[in-house]
Amino acid sequence: MRTIIGILLFAAALGANAQALKKVVLFGQPSVNNDAIWMALEHGYFKEQGLEVEYRVFPSGTTAYQTFRTVQGDIVMTGDLPSVQYFFNNPGQYQTFAAIERDAKGYVVIARKDIRKPQDLAGKTIATRVGSTGSWFISEYLSKNGVDPKSASVKNLDTQLLPAALCKGDIAAFFIWQPIGSRTLEICPNDAHQLSDATGYIQGYLVAGARPEFLNSPDGADKVVRFLRAIMKGREKAEKDFSAVAAYAAKTYSLSEKATRDQWETNSRPIALDKIYYQDFCSLSKWAQGAGLTTQPVDFSKLTWPNGLRAIDAKLAEAPPAPC
Repeated sequence: MRTIIGILLFAAALGANAQALKKVVLFGQPSVNNDAIWMALEHGYFKEQGLEVEYRVFPSGTTAYQTFRTVQGDIVMTGDLPSVQYFFNNPGQYQTFAAIERDAKGYVVIARKDIRKPQDLAGKTIATRVGSTGSWFISEYLSKNGVDPKSASVKNLDTQLLPAALCKGDIAAFFIWQPIGSRTLEICPNDAHQLSDATGYIQGYLVAGARPEFLNSPDGADKVVRFLRAIMKGREKAEKDFSAVAAYAAKTYSLSEKATRDQWETNSRPIALDKIYYQDFCSLSKWAQGAGLTTQPVDFSKLTWPNGLRAIDAKLAEAPPAPC
């Protein structure tokens, strides 16, 4: 009898705990710069914070926004340019609450073997997920190497289509984040090579954002703080335990250990809104205005929502600069 009562009490406790979990729908991508999130999922850090996270994966942040715009999802992970464009194109519907990851070496130019220098791309068809950080990368890479960005034809392809397009010769090169580049070199090593990374051109980001009505509600704000605490613990795991990240990537996305390591080694995981974030996004803002993608400078007092980070540690969210 005591055994039965114990089992019933244990089951009741589990049920009560499940009911206590707050649900969050998170949009992400199959990229290793999400590794702090992966570790929080895999090792129960979200549940430790009282969250039940439904993780929906999209090929890119730009694609994720297409669903987010239909008022699905609570938190969306995206790159820098998509976040700024969505902010301007959907006034009052989006704010960034943390920079999760940033790097330059994790963004690559993968080209056919006959493309040996930037000038070889003039008159060629190149590709990226148009509207993603890859668009900014193309413009900066070509212009800083004396090539008119308009001289190349840019094809819009989702990330999963880029390797086949390059290997078949449908495009001369693509500009994208890892691990797409590493996977391509595994598929057709005799036809492709890495022409460059983004060092000296851009620094790409993974940022977390949500709708202001979610962020400014007591329940939504509480979920964000719990989310941030969980991924901070996930960051610690990801930084110290590559084997755990590689195991998750292999199990979930069939990534090779090398493809995972190529990006893992370049990841920088601030989980903050710091001075570097503001400097990089000011550079992005000025380029976007020059390219005609936005008509006004970014006002960080409207783009960013620092309350969640400040609830954990005020130093994690610096005061925003003037619009730039």
